[in-house]
Amino acid sequence: MTKILHVAIVDDWEASRPFGEYEVSTRAVPFLDAGFVHATTADRLPEVLERVYGSLQLPLVLIVLDVEELQATGIEVVLEPEPRILAPLPTAGRAITAELPLERDAAGAWQVPTMLDELLA
Repeated sequence: MTKILHVAIVDDWEASRPFGEYEVSTRAVPFLDAGFVHATTADRLPEVLERVYGSLQLPLVLIVLDVEELQATGIEVVLEPEPRILAPLPTAGRAITAELPLERDAAGAWQVPTMLDELLA
């Protein structure tokens, strides 16, 4: 089971639930403009949090996605050179294996959830 991660602004993720699809590529970039939803791997997550979301003061959620389940629903996923999901994300279903709130440490840096390794195993 291959898992990838997507960082979402909580308000964007929650607002998309009634529609069944999340149509945001990344911070301030809609799916329609990018043509895909950005994703990352666990080893690259700290870099993404700092580079893309470091200055953002809004709550974030980490979406853990099962690649095979996404593909089973007809959604194409490209893994190299970095993960990209070539359709809006479903907001419910078996492809979403976890939703984890992201928090900052005392210095203000976004933290990788401690349970992430366990969820990816």
